Amino acid sequence: MPPPFSHVIFDWSGTLYDDQTPAFLATQRTILDLGGRRITRADFDRGFTLPALGFYRRHGVAAAGPEIDRHYFSVYERSVGRGRLFPGVRETLESLARQKTPVSVFSTLRQDLLEAACEASGVEDLVATIHGSVPNKVRGIPGHLERIGRRAGADVLFVGDTAHDVEAAVRHGLTSGCVLSGYHGIAQLLAAQPRFVWQSQADWVPFFAARPARPKRTPRDHPVATVGAMISNPDGKILLVLTHKWSHTYGIPGGKIEKGESAVAALRREIREETGLAISDVEFVLVQDCIDSQEFYVPDSHFLLFNYTARARSTRVKLNDEALSALWIDPREALALHLNEPTRTLIEAVLARAPGSPT
Repeated sequence: MPPPFSHVIFDWSGTLYDDQTPAFLATQRTILDLGGRRITRADFDRGFTLPALGFYRRHGVAAAGPEIDRHYFSVYERSVGRGRLFPGVRETLESLARQKTPVSVFSTLRQDLLEAACEASGVEDLVATIHGSVPNKVRGIPGHLERIGRRAGADVLFVGDTAHDVEAAVRHGLTSGCVLSGYHGIAQLLAAQPRFVWQSQADWVPFFAARPARPKRTPRDHPVATVGAMISNPDGKILLVLTHKWSHTYGIPGGKIEKGESAVAALRREIREETGLAISDVEFVLVQDCIDSQEFYVPDSHFLLFNYTARARSTRVKLNDEALSALWIDPREALALHLNEPTRTLIEAVLARAPGSPT
């Protein structure tokens, strides 16, 4: 697994289980019944936070936390069956089970409802510990670690979908991961500084199935010429890939130039092989001397990195085994990710020459 985790903790709602509609309806009903102001789905999607008490206070509910919880769950339990597992979740849990990596669920959802949802979804046999009724995960992590028999450390991965989940992991020294298809958007999540970011749960399948990269040969006795591109889509977002060859950092797709091949021809070929994308508007940006990078999996390597920008009309990425996941992201937001150093240098160079950038 990349890297070797001794245990994987998953949040439930918004991470493994898509229950945002029943959660919104239960929250809206609770706020109205307890004297608050009506909220819209947009209010919920943009503003919901954990712990939830602050959200209720902002919308005019003065009731105590236990009363809010009782009311919310009495409404939620009538519609929880409307949720479903996200695509990719079952395959991920089955993959972890085959690898004998224990999994636990750690959630604010009431314990009996969480157990019922796990059973109804058919994943209870794939989860070693089901821990619900946790109103504050930052405070609750030590108790959960005690339940699963683990000490806080980077070998424990906590995957969630809210900034609160990421904060809980970071605060206690766990490796943090977040998925973008849940309750919080990328800006909120990146502000909490997660280690891994996935576009969707389907990206977990290759990530958890992968094995650490091992050098196939000793380094060459001369520099190796490579090409790579910062690819933009029609929305202005750039494509980054998570790669095990660069210490599980985010980088740009690319590869080696073959004998007799021009640099641009090599770039088009490598991008097509690694992502399935056809690129246009290729422009040279810079060349980097990458000597003995501590991030690259082969020691004592020397690369000449010819870096370009390019455009792609499609956002449908089909990865080969060179990468674990792909992420379309605003280039300025990308700087908050765990980028390998050559990729950070390229992005900063492109942003610096953009119109309106400070000189």
